[in-house]
Amino acid sequence: MLKLHNPSNFSELSVKEPIEPKKNAKKKLLFINQKQYGYHVNFAQYCKHLKNEFDIIYLSWDYGKNRISEDGVDIKYICRDGSIIQRNIRFFKKIFKQIDAQSYHCIFINYFRGCFIIPFIYRRKYWIHLNIVTGNVSSKSISRKLNNFLLRCESYFFKSVSILSEGLQKLLKISRKAYILPLGAEPMILKRQLEHKISLLYIGVFSRRIDDTIAGFGMFMKKHPDADIRYTIIGEGWGNEMEQIREQIEKYKLDKYVELKGYIPHNQLKKYYEKSNVGISYIPITPWYEYQPSTKTFEYLMAGMPVIATGTYENKKVINEQSGIIINDDPESFADSLELLYDKIDDFDEDFIRESVAENNWVTIASKLKEFIRNRP
Repeated sequence: MLKLHNPSNFSELSVKEPIEPKKNAKKKLLFINQKQYGYHVNFAQYCKHLKNEFDIIYLSWDYGKNRISEDGVDIKYICRDGSIIQRNIRFFKKIFKQIDAQSYHCIFINYFRGCFIIPFIYRRKYWIHLNIVTGNVSSKSISRKLNNFLLRCESYFFKSVSILSEGLQKLLKISRKAYILPLGAEPMILKRQLEHKISLLYIGVFSRRIDDTIAGFGMFMKKHPDADIRYTIIGEGWGNEMEQIREQIEKYKLDKYVELKGYIPHNQLKKYYEKSNVGISYIPITPWYEYQPSTKTFEYLMAGMPVIATGTYENKKVINEQSGIIINDDPESFADSLELLYDKIDDFDEDFIRESVAENNWVTIASKLKEFIRNRP
């Protein structure tokens, strides 16, 4: 457990002269991300693929989850005990102490509210880069617009910005030039062990109306009670979504067909991909999700699986007739997609599907990111 000093006022903090690196040593790269290491796939992959080029330090909250390590990455955790004010003061104090202790080629920050304080203090000494992976997804328009406005304002304190997609950049109205840093996935070498004709797999958060897919699955099974099909759901919710899903499973009498697993770490998912042949990318078709790419869409495709995907702008960019089915965000459309898929599941080519997203290989993305950081603007 890290030993932390008691929080104090920001006014007591001073910018110290950093320690210069030894000649021929790796350049240092500091990642700052409030998400615990390993639970934000993008940043875990950046670290994994950049560690041979840079001496990497990763600074994040300690959420009490199982700690995931990576050889060659120095992961430092910050305790979240205390009130929101106490822990956020502690968070910034730890960041400032870490920055003062070393000289960095780049400080790479995943956006969090208030992060502008870091370039405000250190802008003249370091290249501090902001990475944006999402806009606000609140269903309340006022909250969403206010938070996106704050994000946009904070972005102008940084020397450079990267963002997930051009669509998201347009949605957030970030007019400055931004580096497009897309989502990716690792190619999976799988030995499929299918026990059923169709094995559906959903991995993700439960706050995206996943109970719609249960209702649609129930409609399909009512028409085809003997269909050889199963559905595995993996993830977690922010409220009582898991209970809502269980209620839907009970309502449609699907206990024998639907398995609700809860959260499973990313590095333990391979066996579920091996037992599945269809991925589910169910994202509500709303203005705030329209330009939000889905990590799991790419992971399903990289695993050679056709995908049932709702028709958001970003899903339609990567899914076609050879790699899946685009649907509306309602139970009826999900049921109809199962009808189509059940008849044509053997027509999909795993190699073709993988090749369709070859550019989204994490190795390719990280290689381009490495050059971007090396030749920082």
